Amino acid sequence: MIYLPSGQREKGQDLIEYALLLALLVAVGVLIYSQSGLKDSLQTIFRNSGNLMETAAQGSSNGENNQEHHTIPEIVGQAIADGTLTLNRGQYLFSGTDAGNQAAGNLGIPFAPGDAWTIGRQASSDGTTDYYVLMHYSADQRGDLSSYATGGSGWNWTVNDRGFYTTRKGSQIQVPVDYYIYDASTGAQNNGLRQTYFTGNSGSEGKATLVHPSGSSGYGIR
Repeated sequence: MIYLPSGQREKGQDLIEYALLLALLVAVGVLIYSQSGLKDSLQTIFRNSGNLMETAAQGSSNGENNQEHHTIPEIVGQAIADGTLTLNRGQYLFSGTDAGNQAAGNLGIPFAPGDAWTIGRQASSDGTTDYYVLMHYSADQRGDLSSYATGGSGWNWTVNDRGFYTTRKGSQIQVPVDYYIYDASTGAQNNGLRQTYFTGNSGSEGKATLVHPSGSSGYGIR
């Protein structure tokens, strides 16, 4: 009879125990899978789990897409309504400036090359109505804003953050924009006020002046 050292005997016993445990697990697995009721239930659970995960992923993706596809007028109106956009009367934000870029980032305002927008807070001529005005130039619809710039080197119209012209060199250049007017307290659009003060008709399209906003080397609108 051959005697093995105690360490080797223990290792052999461990291997036998692992093999028996594995065989038991395999047998239980085969038994569960062979029972049609259990098998169908397990398959149904995994199938429903997969469908639920897929639906949740689609819902998340759709939510992100909906947020990405909010238009600038919708974003501005909602920001006024919930108080995330607050300007003093007579204050303006211009795209392309530090203040405008910061506001665009905070509010999620999309900005494509050649686009321009201006947001200001004003009051009606009699002082009774407080409102916000959004002017938006879309390069996608009308081409790059710089295409309206004069070829003359003397042209230079600039505007500050109060909306006042600080320099007027050369002839005034007007560009087509869309106007949106919002109630300062609710963020609701006021089409009647827009027609009276900015467009003269029921549509949103009107004219704005091409400018260089103070603090920006690019083109803006006022």
